[in-house]
Amino acid sequence: SKTARLPQRILILEEDIHISPDFFDYFKAMVPILEGDSSLFAVSAFNDNGYKGMVQDATRVLRSDFFPGLGWMLTRKLWTNELQLKWPNGYWDDWLRDPHQRQGRHTLRPEISRTFHFGSSGGSSNNQFGSQLQKIQLNTEPVDWSVPDNPDRHHYSYYLKDQDTFDFYYFDLIQNAQFVTSVSEALDAVQKTNVRLEYNNFHGFQVLAKDFGLMTDEKADIPRTAYKGVVETRPRGNHLLFLTPPFAELQLHVATSSKSLADV
Repeated sequence: SKTARLPQRILILEEDIHISPDFFDYFKAMVPILEGDSSLFAVSAFNDNGYKGMVQDATRVLRSDFFPGLGWMLTRKLWTNELQLKWPNGYWDDWLRDPHQRQGRHTLRPEISRTFHFGSSGGSSNNQFGSQLQKIQLNTEPVDWSVPDNPDRHHYSYYLKDQDTFDFYYFDLIQNAQFVTSVSEALDAVQKTNVRLEYNNFHGFQVLAKDFGLMTDEKADIPRTAYKGVVETRPRGNHLLFLTPPFAELQLHVATSSKSLADV
């Protein structure tokens, strides 16, 4: 129709994907956040480390420097102004993770995935991560994504409203987590409270990620799900464990924010 309004965003799904009952409600709730924040690149339905027994909060949405794929939304503006004329013939997910495409922007992703990959063969990676994908928790509970008149600071619509607010929210959690120095200490302490365990380089991260059953690879020097070097999980299913760079390095990561760790 000549009078119909052109679509302003699109959802992209692989053919071997189950979706959660609130899949469309989730994306609808993220639309004003994505379109109102130039520091965002896309919205994903997937948490690469969202394994059964290691996630808890179905209402929690986070920023990530890593583009997950496996169910995601982009805007017409991004497609028309940047991606349309240079879209690759294959391996587009890794292409989107390249710094030239991402340009420092973040992807929103849920703590509990809204998609589940059930394919067992084929694909560009030859099902390289099939065993991990089969362990992903798909959300099954109803979630009210409506925005209250006065959302508190723990409501997604409040802490996701801009990057500064998210950094304040997220690094407050990290700073107040109990600092531990070993895997065994972390597994003991995380039964009672949030904890933080540091790594010094990517190899150190890989060792810790393997110990906690997380994805150990990286794309464009970014570990899966990482935000400013931080990767989180719930190894006991309740409290959060943050794998982080050294604290001084974290402060540098958020130095461009008007609300740094020193302000918390």
